[in-house]
Amino acid sequence: MPDVLIYGATPAGIMAALRLSLRGYSALVLEPTGHVGGIVAGGLVKTDTPDVPEALAGLTRTRFFAGIGAEYGEDGPKYLFEPKAAERVSWNLLHEAGAEVRTGQRVESPADVERTADRITAVRTGGEWHRARFFIDASYEGDLMAHAGVPYTTGREAASQYDEPLAGFQPARAYRRGPFTPNTGYPVGPVPLEAEGDADGKTQAYNFRGVLTREADRLPFERPHDYDPARYGHLLQHLRDRDVAGLSSIVTHTAALPNGKFQTNQALFFGFDLPGASWDYPDGSWKRRDDIVAEQAAWHQGMLYWLANDPALPEAFRADARTFGLPPDEFTDSPLGPGFPHALYVREARRMVGAHVLTQHDLLKPNNRKATAVACWAYAMDSHVVQYYPEGDGTVVGEGTLSGTVHNPPVDLYEIPAEVLFPSRGTANLTVAVCFSASHIGFSSPRMEPNFGMLGEACGELAAQSLATGLPVQDYDYPALAAALTEHGAVLDLPDKGRRP
Repeated sequence: MPDVLIYGATPAGIMAALRLSLRGYSALVLEPTGHVGGIVAGGLVKTDTPDVPEALAGLTRTRFFAGIGAEYGEDGPKYLFEPKAAERVSWNLLHEAGAEVRTGQRVESPADVERTADRITAVRTGGEWHRARFFIDASYEGDLMAHAGVPYTTGREAASQYDEPLAGFQPARAYRRGPFTPNTGYPVGPVPLEAEGDADGKTQAYNFRGVLTREADRLPFERPHDYDPARYGHLLQHLRDRDVAGLSSIVTHTAALPNGKFQTNQALFFGFDLPGASWDYPDGSWKRRDDIVAEQAAWHQGMLYWLANDPALPEAFRADARTFGLPPDEFTDSPLGPGFPHALYVREARRMVGAHVLTQHDLLKPNNRKATAVACWAYAMDSHVVQYYPEGDGTVVGEGTLSGTVHNPPVDLYEIPAEVLFPSRGTANLTVAVCFSASHIGFSSPRMEPNFGMLGEACGELAAQSLATGLPVQDYDYPALAAALTEHGAVLDLPDKGRRP
């Protein structure tokens, strides 16, 4: 029996496994998809690093991102790379940790989690039970946490719940674009009925972080079986209004990757986000999630085909788009097609309601210093659009975005306390690295993969300490935790960096 079961071979899960191995503990890693490395190996290859570079520290910097640098013959961490390099590094680190890794292992319901009193004792995937003494949920969905009965939330809290001015439905802070005629096409949804500041169950948009190439062996953009050019009518108007000359002007400035590749995302109020399609994902069954993945893939693949072929676009635009294609050496076994990412970018799903809930206030003075810090971070509050809806005769409203608006206060360098990584009480042997305890607004800044890696490392150290002492994780010894984390380069405080007066 392994000492620890880690659910999710994300960077957080990998760092937890590596940390446990340094403490002499064994780990079984169960990954719900067919690949390790999470979204970093699945297409997110332009890493969102902190505004204060020194905050990215510990094993995440020295082993994961430095390992990617080594893939390219560079000395030190590298934050622009190819997905295949990230997956190789992920496998190397899991092997180094001595972890047993099983892919395609999904926790599907509360019946798949066995408990005795206040402890999880086993998890079932694919009809097989897996026992361990401690459990770490490092998945993007938080299924282990949720099905173990740990309190959690999804969507957006009301502004009144934690006294967060940016929380809930925020029409006054929304982007508005127009004129669009008509302004009610896909993906524009109905006008929301909530009042400003109200809670809702809506989640920020997901997308695929695609990789394109201009090399001669590129794979052409294929026409999806359910292709409908009418879905992209708003984009046609927007491209005309903004005088966008071609696909190259959209993707080449986003991220130029090694070996002639480019990263796709969301840019110029135009891109591959699909608002609304994410709302059912966090609490959805795996069947529902698979349907959402297919819907998102059809949207993304259809848009690529539309950019290169639709006769409503100028021929010069289409010709430019046809200079791009999918890379034949990436995602070679993707179930969504060769060269197309195998992982949907789940920016936010469930969030634990734990011993401390990280909120907007924790990102700003005077609450940005913590007595039990396990990591530092500094990044703007960043939520992609939650919904598009019509307003008046020709305006489309993009509501829910936080990044880039003048209404957002700048984020201070802040410290993340250990208490966001475990339940308040009731479950004594669980830590949660990705779906950690935060409000939607509190989650919007630290939701980046390097930070998940650092929190995963802290989750591993908390597990090691609990195993050594036999005490519930809630009764951890912070001085011992801090000493162990800093031993391998973690940075818990940066008093002279990034502090606004």
